[in-house]
This record gives sequence, structure tokens and C-alpha cells, in this order.
Amino acid sequence: MIKFFNKMRKQLVNDNQTGRYLKYAIGEIILVMIGILLALQVNNWNNNRQLKREELKVLKSLHKEFNENLTNFDSAYRFHLKRKEAIETMMTSNPRELSLDSLRSLNQIINNNYTFDPFQGIYNSVINSGKIELISNDSLKIKIARIQDLLNDYKEEETNTMGFTQNNLYPFQIERSKINFNISYNTKESSIDERLEFKQNLLQVIESDKYENLLVYVYGYMRGIFIEGPVLRKKILSIINLLESEIEKNENKNNQ
Repeated sequence: MIKFFNKMRKQLVNDNQTGRYLKYAIGEIILVMIGILLALQVNNWNNNRQLKREELKVLKSLHKEFNENLTNFDSAYRFHLKRKEAIETMMTSNPRELSLDSLRSLNQIINNNYTFDPFQGIYNSVINSGKIELISNDSLKIKIARIQDLLNDYKEEETNTMGFTQNNLYPFQIERSKINFNISYNTKESSIDERLEFKQNLLQVIESDKYENLLVYVYGYMRGIFIEGPVLRKKILSIINLLESEIEKNENKNNQ
């Protein structure tokens, strides 16, 4: 093709057809420019397809991680609700009318600390590597970038509750009661006298004014969990829904 164009140019020059040569030269330049533009267009198209594939990969990875974290959050939040209910039962019931097993169960639920510890490997990788810019949906991008602040607020409430329990409730119970290992963990069958003694020790703690004050504080600390928790869950669910929408949209484009 190049040899053909060169031959044409030489023939026009030799025939002293300058006007036709100029028109031909301009036409050749235009053809070259069109060829370059087409090549650039194809290259851009290939780059866009590659970016879309990368975006889809990021979206799917985030979707999997956020779904796992939603499950983990619900598990932790259910525990907090159960602990809240246990404190309410302990504070509103007559402990002497409750069985030893009920008292022990309530006490264990109140004492146990549980926290939401989300997986963030994918999230941190996407943020730190700048791959979040691959996400074309600006609303989704902003929600993902801001979720960490909500998570920190919620985790702070859990940490404060756990810290107060460990620093105040545990030491008080250890100091005021004698713990029977066998009854506490059902390692072996206990006698009636042993169970009665264990219940009396437990009642001595539960019926004290300080224990009641401590539970009031634990309950108060937990209020922040029930304020921040629903907000965090709503945002996580919103992100999951947007991720699903974007994944479906990208997969449809790839199949076209």
C-alpha cells in the first residue's frame, strides 16, 4: 500500500500536475490521521475494557468481604442485645427466686465481652492502593471511603463497655465471691451443699449495692452500642446493595 502511494506521488510530480499532487498529499495526510485516530480509539476501547474488568474484580471482592462483615456484625449485635436483656432481668427480678442455673447463666452473659471485629484485608488494600478510583459510581465510592469513620465510632462504644467491665466489674466479683470451678464450668457433678454454697456466694455479690451500681454503668455504656450499631448496619447494607447493582451492571456490559 505504501509503495502504491509513493508511485502515485512520483507519477503526479513527473507529469507536472502540482495541483492534483497537493490534493493527493492532503488526502493521504487525512487518511493517515484517520488511521491514527482509529488506532487510538481501539487502544482506548481495550484500556476501558481492562479497567472495567479490574473494577468488576474489586467490586466482587468488596461485596464478599462486606457480606461476611454484615454476618459478623449481626452475631456481635445479637450478643449485646442478649447482654442488655440479662442486665434488665437481673436488675428487675428477685434473685432469691431464681434458680442457681438461671443466676449463673445471667451472670455469665453479663460478664462476657463480645466485639465486632470485621475483616478489612480487601478494604484496606483497595483504599491504600488507590484502586477505589476504579469504582465509577461516585456515591458508592464515597460510602466505602466513609464507612471506616462509622466503624470507629461503633468500635469505640464496644471498647468503652469492655474496658469498664474488665476494670471494675471483674475485680469486684473476684474480691467479693468465692468461685467454684466445678459448678462454674460443669466439670463434674456437684453436691446439693456445694450448689447451695455457690448460690449464697453469688447472691452476696448480686444483692450488694455496688454490684447494682456497676450494672447501671455497664448498661449505660452499652447505650452507645445501640445508637451507633443500627447506623453502621444500615450503611453496610447500603454499600452491599450498591455493590450488587454495580456488579450486575458491569457483568451485563461485559456480556454485550
